[in-house]
Amino acid sequence: MDLLSKYSAFIFDFDGTLADTAPDILSIIKTVIRDAGIKVPACSTEIIGPPLEQIFASLLPGTEKEQLNSLVAAYRAKYRTCGFPFTRVFTGIPNILQQIYRHGKPAFIATNKPCSVSKALLESKSLLHFFKDVVSRDSIPGRCLSKRQMLEYLGDKYSLNASSALMIGDSVLDMEGARQAGMCSAAVLYGYGSPQQLRETGPDLLILTESWDDIAYGPGMRELS
Repeated sequence: MDLLSKYSAFIFDFDGTLADTAPDILSIIKTVIRDAGIKVPACSTEIIGPPLEQIFASLLPGTEKEQLNSLVAAYRAKYRTCGFPFTRVFTGIPNILQQIYRHGKPAFIATNKPCSVSKALLESKSLLHFFKDVVSRDSIPGRCLSKRQMLEYLGDKYSLNASSALMIGDSVLDMEGARQAGMCSAAVLYGYGSPQQLRETGPDLLILTESWDDIAYGPGMRELS
């Protein structure tokens, strides 16, 4: 399957798509909860993907909003300066990014991670230069962008042809955001999302392994005009 000729732009989610960030994320989540004197609940990769506020609320139901906000702030302060020692780039990512770059196709990131943290992590892994832009919930001051809004923002800013742009992610939110923005979608099944739930969203492509050697047509595959 020739991705590079079929699609005009490539937009990647971050956590669970570009890199296995879970070891650092989960470690810091547990640390800030423990430091707050709260019993640490069971944490798994399944919680990663939504905004931090939702993650902490799901882990600690019934906790007052003020304390949740305090936990989020503590997490962000620690994560921003941790150096990402346990984060690992998925094996096939450098190669696919190099191919996209060599073919002159633009690559972007649309993620719930703050832009500054995303760029710092990319820089630490020598990947930042592959991306034309990084968009997050905080890319427009005073607003919290949904995945759909991130994609539409990129489409408007760079005059992308939505129908031939490919959103690549590991969550249902990524697939739904692509559909809502009129873009094609590729579900990575090696990430943190449920493979069954991802298939049920009807993505155009399925990235079966982190090596990117196994790519299959998804249930929603469509011909591009």
